Amino acid sequence: MLPDQAILTLGQGLAVVGYSPSAKARLTMLQPGPPPHQGVPGEVLNVAAQLLACGAGVDRQAPEARVCIGSGRWLRATRMAALSAGSTSPLAVTIHGCSPAARLDMFARCFGLTRPQGELLDLAAAGARTAAIAAAQAVSPYTVRDQIKQISQAGAVHSRASLLALAMGTAPRLS
Repeated sequence: MLPDQAILTLGQGLAVVGYSPSAKARLTMLQPGPPPHQGVPGEVLNVAAQLLACGAGVDRQAPEARVCIGSGRWLRATRMAALSAGSTSPLAVTIHGCSPAARLDMFARCFGLTRPQGELLDLAAAGARTAAIAAAQAVSPYTVRDQIKQISQAGAVHSRASLLALAMGTAPRLS
């Protein structure tokens, strides 16, 4: 079992200049970067570029890419603190675990769920039954069942359990 977090440091030109022991195994899970950055995974470059854009004031989006790299792991970037004034600190890209709420949010975004559908999925993932979901959303149980069917069809699954497994990233891999 790999540790919950791995760290890569990127120097000038976004080349990997260091990594934690757990990062080496994770690097093989990622897509190779484009030339001339073949040694740096594309997902890491994406997060690092966003971090640089934030630092330059070009973009205000959080320097995070929710890129699934397997086993519920995702990418996030931070800048390390400089040790002295005027020095350039390297970029640190972390590969860390993803919370269930973040997985559900990503699923809702990927499948274009409406806000009520996303809330329904959150309630279902929390173990709420149809009647409780209906009461929480002030709709009928039939509406809840119809919405679950629509979401299930979008995910190409046939049951609530399969839908939740797909949304939570716990669905078994089929050969």
